[in-house]
Amino acid sequence: MGSMNNIKALIVMALLLAPAALAQKVVTATDATQVTRVLAANGYKFSLDSENDGTPLIRLQIGDGYKAILFFYDDDPGQPGYESLQLYAGFSVDGKIALATVNDWNYNYRFGKVYLDDELDPVIESDLDLSGGVALEGTLLVFIQNFEAAFDSFVEEVVGE
Repeated sequence: MGSMNNIKALIVMALLLAPAALAQKVVTATDATQVTRVLAANGYKFSLDSENDGTPLIRLQIGDGYKAILFFYDDDPGQPGYESLQLYAGFSVDGKIALATVNDWNYNYRFGKVYLDDELDPVIESDLDLSGGVALEGTLLVFIQNFEAAFDSFVEEVVGE
């Protein structure tokens, strides 16, 4: 009898949780309006801007007041919105970072890539591909949280702040 009650309880829980799971629409592309709506609803500080060609970008505050840029990529003419996003942050350190430090960081961390730009300043980036379909709000928030965690270790281990 106890087993039957457990099965009934699981069925009731599944029925109660199903609408919440289905409420998140799966998207294969997004735009600045959708992203800023998610950011605002979750308390992020940001400003909407655009690149010279009109592509949107978002200047986002992360961590302890640091700035990152959220770029929109892969504008498919066959559908509205952009199929991928990239978070980017960099520091100006006058070439004081050793390539071995960058390589060590990349070896040890998964959710970001670090490199030295053309001025030998350290940069961290992370990409999110939407084209396979994602529940935008949850995926975007996890993407930003993962970037913030990677960024914190980048600042500590690579930049040295």
